[in-house]
Amino acid sequence: MSNDTPRSSRTGRARQGLSAVMSGAFRLLVDLLVISLWVLLLTLVFLETGWPRWAFYGVLFGGIGLYVAVTAAWAGGDREK
Repeated sequence: MSNDTPRSSRTGRARQGLSAVMSGAFRLLVDLLVISLWVLLLTLVFLETGWPRWAFYGVLFGGIGLYVAVTAAWAGGDREK
C-alpha cells in the first residue's frame, strides 16, 4: 500500500492539531480572566466614585477594544502562513 501516509506524519499532524487546540483553549482562558478582572476593577471603581453609567460602558468597551487590538497583533503572524 504505497498510498498510505507513514504513521509518523499522521502522529505529527495529530500533535499539531492537539497543540493548536490547547493553545486556543489557553488563549481563551487568559482572555476570559483578563476581561473578567477588567470588569471587576471598573465596577469597583465606578461604584466607589459614583461616576455615570455611560462613562462606565465607554471605558469598559474602550478597554476591551484596546485589549483585542493589542493581542490580535500577537496572533497575527500565525495566520499568514
